[in-house]
Formats: sequence, structure tokens, C-alpha cells
Amino acid sequence: MKKFLLTLAISLISITLMQSCNNNNPNSTGVNGSSDTTKDAAVSTDVKMTTDTASMQSANTNNGGVAKTENEFVTKAAGGGMMEVELGKIAQTNAASQEVKDYGKMLETDHSKANAELSSIAAADNINIPATMPEEYVGHVNGLKAKTGNDFDKAYMAMMVDDHVKDIAAFKDAAKNNSDEKVKAFAAKTLPTLESHLAKAKAIKSRLK
Repeated sequence: MKKFLLTLAISLISITLMQSCNNNNPNSTGVNGSSDTTKDAAVSTDVKMTTDTASMQSANTNNGGVAKTENEFVTKAAGGGMMEVELGKIAQTNAASQEVKDYGKMLETDHSKANAELSSIAAADNINIPATMPEEYVGHVNGLKAKTGNDFDKAYMAMMVDDHVKDIAAFKDAAKNNSDEKVKAFAAKTLPTLESHLAKAKAIKSRLK
């Protein structure tokens, strides 16, 4: 009987020791195993957040990794220049007066040249510039595109007078106060052309009946 009890006690001790080893095994399931899984998930999330942040930063920079700057004058001048070129093309088709057609051709030529120069400055100085005509100018283009003949001539020349008055004021301010020296020089250089456009627009408008 004593031998039997001794054997039973040894068996119980062995079972207890085996259970203790399993609980301390980091590769077994249970609390420790769950903790490692949670830790791995946290690391994965951190990597994803870091990657997403890097992607967002990359989207706001150019290929050199430097964020483009905003220049309100450049944005408006580029958009307005696109509009002047498009309206100049339309004038050559929709206008009744040859004088208005010629004026449209002049604006297409002059503003295409100015737009190219402004784009070059923006690229060199890392300034953001619209790739397409902003929505505010598209409405003006669509409104005039629907007109033809004498109606177009009157509406177009009236718009050219108003627009060039505003443009000259903006270019004068930029020539004095813009934060970018190249943009300031561009504005000062372009002013005489805009003033010539305004004088011709006023003269043509006064002759329309």
C-alpha cells in the first residue's frame, strides 16, 4: 500500500511540472502568445502609418522633394492668361469685325508668349501654377463662345477693357510688392504690353455700333 501511494505521488508531481513548463513556453497559446500577436499588429500599424505619411508628403512636393510654394499673383496671372489666349482664338472665328479678329489674334500671340515665360519662372522658382484654366475663367469663355457677329464683338471688347484694367492694377502691384524677384521682373516687363492692349481695346470698343 505504501508503495502504491509513493508511485501515485510521483505521478502527480510529474504532471504538475509538465503543466508549469507549458504555461511558461512563449510559443504556446494563452496570455503570452496573445500578447506577442498584439505587439506584431501594433508594429504593422506603425509601419502603415509611416508609409501613408510619407506618401502624403511626397504628393505635396516636386521630384526634388521640395514643397511647391503658392503665389497668388502667379495663380491668377496664369489663369487669366489662359483665358485671354482662348478668347483670342474664339474672336478670330466668331467676330464680325476684322478689327476685332485682328485684336484676338494679337492677344493670342502676346499672352501665349507671356504664359510660356511665366511657366518657366514658376518651374525655376518651384511655384505652383495651374495646369488647366481655373473654373472661374471657364465661365467667361463659355459665355462668349455662345455669341457671334456683332453681339460677340461688343461683349468681347467690353470684357477686354474691363479685364485689362484689372490686370494692369494687379501687375503694377506685383511689380512692386511680389515676394519673388523673378515674378516682380516679369510683371514689370509685361505691363507695357497690357497697357497697349487696353488702349487698343478702348479704341475698338468706341468704334463698334
